[in-house]
Amino acid sequence: MKKGIIILTIAMLFALSLVPTVASANEVNNVYDGETLTAIKNGNKLLIEDKKTGETVTIELENNSNGKIIQEDGTVEEFKRNADGDIYVDGQLEVAAEENRDKELNPTTRASKWIYVQTYKYNTTTRGNMRSLALGILSFMPYVGPIYGVIGIIDAARSLGAKTLYVRVKQYRTKGYQFYKYDSYFYSNAKLTKLIKKTSKTKKMW
Repeated sequence: MKKGIIILTIAMLFALSLVPTVASANEVNNVYDGETLTAIKNGNKLLIEDKKTGETVTIELENNSNGKIIQEDGTVEEFKRNADGDIYVDGQLEVAAEENRDKELNPTTRASKWIYVQTYKYNTTTRGNMRSLALGILSFMPYVGPIYGVIGIIDAARSLGAKTLYVRVKQYRTKGYQFYKYDSYFYSNAKLTKLIKKTSKTKKMW
């Protein structure tokens, strides 16, 4: 009996050693290790590296809307994200959010407290240089949550071979405008049939 338990235990340990490590953010070490990207957080700075090319970029955050992009060669650019989701770098528009107020789309019901407002559309490259990738990450941050979640989604798209990540963010509000909710859908194809992930974030306005 004891021999059987020992054999079973050894078999389980061996099986666990073969299970691939799931990409995740280590809260203690502030490290993200994914399929194609790694990220290390140090205070308000986030260093992101492409595992294949070794290219890096650093995002220095002042808050969710402002900060700096520091490239590998030391080039520093200041970015600002406005309320509409547009990203400006050194005062120039770099990423424009497409706003779509669809009057026919109103998925709320009488039992729901959420009132549909509009849908924001974002498309960003998952390839190109790390600066482009940083801009893509910054364009999603306010509606997705922790920055590791954003990197993980882009990393998943890259792992699937998707050259572009297609994002649709549906915005809702409560009757008194005190709360807003953002449901984000991330797709790996233009027809929006291959969903990578859906996230939901609620923001209290006051």
